[in-house]
Amino acid sequence: MANVLLLKFPYSSTYGGGEQHTLTLVERLGQKHRFFLLSTCRVLLPEFAKRGWQHQAIWAGTEPVTLSALILFLFTWPIILISLLWWLIRYKLRYQIDTLFCLSLTEKVLLTPCARLLGMRVIWMEHLQIERWLLASPLRLPYILWSRLATVVTVVAAVKDQLIQLGVPAKQIQVIYNAVDVSQFTPSPSRVEDLAQHFRVLFVGRLASEKGLDDLLQAVHIVRQHIPHIQLNIVGEGTLRPTLEQLTQQLGLTECVTFSGFSTHIPAVLKQCDVLVLPSTRRETFGIVLAEALATIKPVIATTTGGLTEIVDQFGWSVPPHTPTAIAAALLDVYEHYDLALNKASAGRQRVLELFQVDRMVTDYDTLFSSN
Repeated sequence: MANVLLLKFPYSSTYGGGEQHTLTLVERLGQKHRFFLLSTCRVLLPEFAKRGWQHQAIWAGTEPVTLSALILFLFTWPIILISLLWWLIRYKLRYQIDTLFCLSLTEKVLLTPCARLLGMRVIWMEHLQIERWLLASPLRLPYILWSRLATVVTVVAAVKDQLIQLGVPAKQIQVIYNAVDVSQFTPSPSRVEDLAQHFRVLFVGRLASEKGLDDLLQAVHIVRQHIPHIQLNIVGEGTLRPTLEQLTQQLGLTECVTFSGFSTHIPAVLKQCDVLVLPSTRRETFGIVLAEALATIKPVIATTTGGLTEIVDQFGWSVPPHTPTAIAAALLDVYEHYDLALNKASAGRQRVLELFQVDRMVTDYDTLFSSN
């Protein structure tokens, strides 16, 4: 049994794939390993509290992934280091912590060598693409240096390639794909004959600029000229919602676009669509909702951003980012060849069963936590 200390001090807190990933691991492995959370995350802390899991809110500054946060970090890192080291030693002595699981940049660059000196195994989790937050940061050098003391886990091979190009040794990197609970996402393919009454397009995710929702709205505007009964359901919340609602009005789409807000009932939402679109322009590493849609046997369209092509592969439609016309063309192709779209999605479900099952992911992490 491993005693695992989770650390997460995010720049901002939203409920997304990374947070769900952490909760799944602790829930599924909590009987075999002990988990403890030290964090400022406004998502994980209440979720841990709700479940009665060990957690503690502590201060560790702001994750240095923007220019302003980096400047503040450069002035405050000695204080942050002392605070984190005090908590680390305290948990080491009190709970015999043997594994440090790092979810944000702060503890990766500050605590990794200290944890190794204290005899701990160190695991870094990388959910996101490697972008300017690290490539143009002065913390890039300590990141590369201390990565030699850690096992760096990423959720797609595309990020592994980025890490190797950055200078992280390939032998330190392990790819463990994100996963879908297929017991929740059971097959529910749409019927071709029903497309004459409705063509239901779905987006699920945060309403943020990098999600490419403006491109999707433009694409729906184009497609509506050919498929007047097209409907778009946007499921999620975010700061961009007022802007997107205004764009919807400008494009004359208010009758066919619905903003449904945040939902925890994604299996039910997916069953009510005919095609899922993920039009991300950046920062989209895995796109768990793509695997969930394929598990439900729903056609998928996604951009070639990050690791999305690893998920879609030949089982859906891949389009370049920032290209509404390409999204529109893919939507028309799905509509006009829906039998083919369903065949692709059905084959995609088999791939989900082979590569993206929760049991497989949990087993891989269990092995990782149990290794010496």
